[in-house]
Amino acid sequence: MTSRHLTTDGLADRIDALGRFVRAMEGHLAGDALADARTLVEQGIARLRLSGEHTVVALAGSTGGGKSSLFNAVARMQLSPSGHLRPTTADAHACVWSPEGADPLLDWLGVDPSRRFARESVLDAEDEAPLRGLVLLDLPDMDSVATSHRLEVDRLVGIVDLLVWVLDPQKYADRTVHEEYLRHMGALRDVTVVVLNQVDRLSVGDTARCLADLARLVEADGLPGVPLIATSALTGDGVGELRTHLEKTVSGRQASLVRLEGELDVAVAAFAPLVGPDVEEDAVTRDVVRDLAGELAAASGVSGVAREEGQAYARRAAVPAWPLRRRTPRGRAEVPPAQAAAVGLAVRNLAGRAAAGLPPPWPEEVWAAASADLPALPGELGKALSAARPRRRRHWGWGFVRLLWWLCVGAALGGAGWLAWYGVRRARGQPAAEPPDVGGVWVPLLLLAGGVLVAVLLSLLARPLAAARARRARTRSERRLTDAATSVARERVITPVRAVLRDYADARAALTGAAAPADLALNGDQLTLRPAVPLWIDDERRAG
Repeated sequence: MTSRHLTTDGLADRIDALGRFVRAMEGHLAGDALADARTLVEQGIARLRLSGEHTVVALAGSTGGGKSSLFNAVARMQLSPSGHLRPTTADAHACVWSPEGADPLLDWLGVDPSRRFARESVLDAEDEAPLRGLVLLDLPDMDSVATSHRLEVDRLVGIVDLLVWVLDPQKYADRTVHEEYLRHMGALRDVTVVVLNQVDRLSVGDTARCLADLARLVEADGLPGVPLIATSALTGDGVGELRTHLEKTVSGRQASLVRLEGELDVAVAAFAPLVGPDVEEDAVTRDVVRDLAGELAAASGVSGVAREEGQAYARRAAVPAWPLRRRTPRGRAEVPPAQAAAVGLAVRNLAGRAAAGLPPPWPEEVWAAASADLPALPGELGKALSAARPRRRRHWGWGFVRLLWWLCVGAALGGAGWLAWYGVRRARGQPAAEPPDVGGVWVPLLLLAGGVLVAVLLSLLARPLAAARARRARTRSERRLTDAATSVARERVITPVRAVLRDYADARAALTGAAAPADLALNGDQLTLRPAVPLWIDDERRAG
């Protein structure tokens, strides 16, 4: 068992972190990939809330291995019926040393009250004191023909604090024990004991050879160094050694914590490939958003629409402007079908940039989030851009300039007509009054010259001013349309992508918190964890 002292608070923090990891990964892993971790969190929380003064030890093994006999020998009382020809233990039996406060724990274990036995009495004096706090379980046979027996074994093997595998000389190499149980219990190596029972049937030499072979098999199962004890429930050989091991385990009050730590280590290591480099809180930067919005705007023809708005403004501000000029039609701001592929490519590029360096399944999750609304994205862009187009308003300033220009033209024409009338009358010898003058200059001449001069000046000055204002209108229109495209990009693409990246960051932080400090390794911003150890029971057997 580990020499490092574990604390309930420390393991509770790690279990809580694993629970946060499971919640962050919900929806990102297919099937029941999180089922084991979710079960571990639930069982771990439950075990930590129950009595820490009691250590649950289970005797597990095959039919005829002598579990019940050894159970009685350790308890020094006949508590569990034993037999050799058929399974005699249908339900788990429990022997409790110092039973005060153990009932909630036994309820959680599912031990029927009729199968619970209190071991100590006044007749024992202090003989059983070293085992105070022990809850010893005699389990049904793991190879029983009764399915309910095997399911009960699997359930209890999954939650007890320490496991004692009771094997016999005839079936210690049985495939059921090794392939379905021991080979999948690397996480529980520090809370596992292997007993070769019924050695009274062997000679000393045969016992040594069987122990050596069993040690080889157990090491091949991935459990090197586990205690290996030879016992005989009939003669009592080795029972004292087993009790001594249990006394040390009980006195340390660490077995339940050691088991939880081992299973946490396995769970964290199993999920370690799902996390990698750190992701900043705002992994999709403003530059990335701007680039995506620009690509969407380009695919939507925003530049063409903005240019059209500028041209329309220039026409409205033209001097001269004929009253019956043709009205400029307004095209729709939408994504042409030919450009829909460009929209998809822009979204894919963003997803690739956002998920760069992340391990599976995160790149696929980011792409799924980014492309969830992709079929409707062109239509959404078209609606947003149409709504964002500025209204064409009458510009009264330019109307006044045009009115002034027409007045100047009218004055020039009036002056010219006046002068023409006067000249014709004089040429025909008809009486005609001389036009009035201002400072010696005829008024018709002033009207003609002044009207022409002011009209020309208005045309020359208005043209560059109108062009500048048209450029401003084009820029303003392009900015409004681009902002509309950015809004659609944020709502339909950026926000879902950021949600996935936030889940990744939460999962990474939670898994880091769930890992033991000794298991963590940081290389730059890359997080690595200790390689995974097989879980105690395989998925195929669990499903069965």
